[in-house]
Amino acid sequence: MYKFSKIRKTVQLTSLMVSSVIFVIALYGIATHNDKYFEIGLLLIGAILAGGILLASVLGRFWCGWLCPRGTFLEYVLGKVSYRSSIPKRLRTTGFKLFIASIMAIMFIIVLLEKNPLLISQDILASIGGFIVFICIATTLLISIPLGIIYMPRTWCSFCPVGYAQSILSKNKILHISIEDCKNCKKCHTECHMDICKDYTGKSRTIEHPDCFACFKCTDSCKIGANRPIISPKIEKSAN
Repeated sequence: MYKFSKIRKTVQLTSLMVSSVIFVIALYGIATHNDKYFEIGLLLIGAILAGGILLASVLGRFWCGWLCPRGTFLEYVLGKVSYRSSIPKRLRTTGFKLFIASIMAIMFIIVLLEKNPLLISQDILASIGGFIVFICIATTLLISIPLGIIYMPRTWCSFCPVGYAQSILSKNKILHISIEDCKNCKKCHTECHMDICKDYTGKSRTIEHPDCFACFKCTDSCKIGANRPIISPKIEKSAN
């Protein structure tokens, strides 16, 4: 029924192209030690944080599914080589998410204290921007890609600090995925980027997992239209 896939792909690739241009400019700043270009890194992280936070309280992790440049890269590039094994439950635990977020926070504080061993600049904003670019590259190469090949392409998204913050803010979101008419054919199980549909089909009226980023792959894959997005401030989550 593919209602959303083409629209979503266009939005994703547009976001990826814009972000890539900003990213290249930031890398140029690092290579040439030009503080002005260094600070472009802040634009990238600012867009991610602002976009995610503004949308999360209403649409949940919509940013992750439609606009995140790294998520788009993982989905379309690693999707071709990934083994697509189930994401280990321990990577979804609150403890692990807090662990990753804590490491990022400590590294960020080191930058603010001007103790950054990797990028030193007279301009604190430039130092922060350079650090952000470094973190994006390091986590992608060392964590996102290896895990994306072994497990699901977007395994990183299950414990991404920005995504975790969005999931916390999305408890009162109005966008939901209704599966009340689901026949449990399990077609959506193989389509779900976050490997969560299997925990809900046949058991619940809606998919309310905090890691769901409204990609609507389950909606597009459903032959009878049982999986569908709905807008509602209140939703009954229990099964019949």
